[in-house]
Amino acid sequence: MTPENLIQRCHDLIGSASGEVDQTNGDSLIGFFQSFRPDGMALHGVFDGIPVATELQARLDNLFIAAGDDRRSGGGRDAYFVIRKPEPLDPTLASELASRWLAGIHQFANAVGKTCIVHALQPEPKVRVLEGIPPKHPKHDSEKSNLLKAIQQEAAELVEEVDAGPLPSVLRPAYYFTACDAMLRDYLMWPFYANATGLSDPLAPYFELWRHGVKYRIFGETQVDLYLPRHLD
Repeated sequence: MTPENLIQRCHDLIGSASGEVDQTNGDSLIGFFQSFRPDGMALHGVFDGIPVATELQARLDNLFIAAGDDRRSGGGRDAYFVIRKPEPLDPTLASELASRWLAGIHQFANAVGKTCIVHALQPEPKVRVLEGIPPKHPKHDSEKSNLLKAIQQEAAELVEEVDAGPLPSVLRPAYYFTACDAMLRDYLMWPFYANATGLSDPLAPYFELWRHGVKYRIFGETQVDLYLPRHLD
């Protein structure tokens, strides 16, 4: 399947007028997945003809299940896939998942030769588990640690180093804007990259953290803080 065919198929699913479809620009698919909330069932078949169609669909199903209904109690709908009612997560398991996620980034960076990320993750950062609303990361690069930049910015570009054919690049905008989260995007699209990297699923632990509403924060070079949602008894 060509990128043009895939973009056209996606627009056909949401009923775009033929004159409005730009078959050369993946940005035209921003918001595509939101059109199928809450259950995503009408998406089944969108990847037919792609060798990893089944794996891609399974991950999308997990996304829709995790986010659930997009309707807000006060009216309106979520613009993105938001976890509003996360299940509780044991702090020890959260710490283990974070360590596995960081190890996955390390493996991915090593596989594509991004030594700057490999070095930023050595030695393995400590994980501290907290609860409640996380503080904001610094806005300016000059105030960000190398570890934060490696995970938040440089790791988001790793997939561009993978030769996975022409389809991933046109789908990345739609996947990114599910939640404005590059790590979630790359987990959902991983079936495209698995064979080329030789890595089965390095970002699966991140998805587990995400679906439980966990946020990460980094303010230094040696530690990652996790913020678990506070659950009232």
